[in-house]
Amino acid sequence: MFMVLFFISISLFSIYLGALTKKAIEKGEVKPVFENPSDITNSFYMLLLIIVGTVLVLLFVKVKLELVKLLENLAVFLLTTTTFSYFLPIIPSFIIALSLIIFSELKPSFLLKNICIFFSIPSAAAIIGASLDFKVLLIFFLILALYDIISVFVTKHMVYLAEKLVNKPTAFISVFTTKKIRKIDFGNGKRKLNIIALGAGDYFISASLSVSLLSLSIKHSFLNAIFNSIALLLLFYILTKRGISKPLPAIPFLFISSLLAVFISFYL
Repeated sequence: MFMVLFFISISLFSIYLGALTKKAIEKGEVKPVFENPSDITNSFYMLLLIIVGTVLVLLFVKVKLELVKLLENLAVFLLTTTTFSYFLPIIPSFIIALSLIIFSELKPSFLLKNICIFFSIPSAAAIIGASLDFKVLLIFFLILALYDIISVFVTKHMVYLAEKLVNKPTAFISVFTTKKIRKIDFGNGKRKLNIIALGAGDYFISASLSVSLLSLSIKHSFLNAIFNSIALLLLFYILTKRGISKPLPAIPFLFISSLLAVFISFYL
């Protein structure tokens, strides 16, 4: 339940920042990330960026885990500064973002890293969602769902990353403790864990689509956030209730719930 509440909080915060970003773009105060929001090739360009980012993280994990921390903190710093800059001048935003990173590294905990995720994802989702047509993001969502399935069940590199990153608090994955202990199979034996985890990318793609749907109406955005939250609730309920030991990709479930949300919202 805490995971789902966290998820919908990030979605609603992203929608709010997305509305501000769209107004800024319309006024000419901010330039969209993509010149042609309706160009389908933008979906493949973003997928390429994700693959490059994943390869970098895999390489850093193999070479030295501290390099992953460097990449993580750089991303959190830039995005958190951007989030706070919606409400504060750039210097205070810079100081708050830097202080959050320093504190989360001096006193690392899942709670602090979740806070980092909360202040990082909304600005990224707002900027991308406001810069792309919702149809392009739906196509990207589909491609990412297929990629997620392949990376978990075929190449299994996401399972490998999850095993390496879930050991210590990180802003790449949100972690919440549970009362029930599950035996998780990462491919090299089962480990007993009393947590549930969700990748930062899962928050990002859902929130980005919710922001993009603002071009239709706020109703479409809210419905997408609600449907995705319900999908996650069902997914984690099934995981814990049935004691499923294998990690599962969340994006395919979120994609299906988004399709339902978009379809139903046109008839409400």
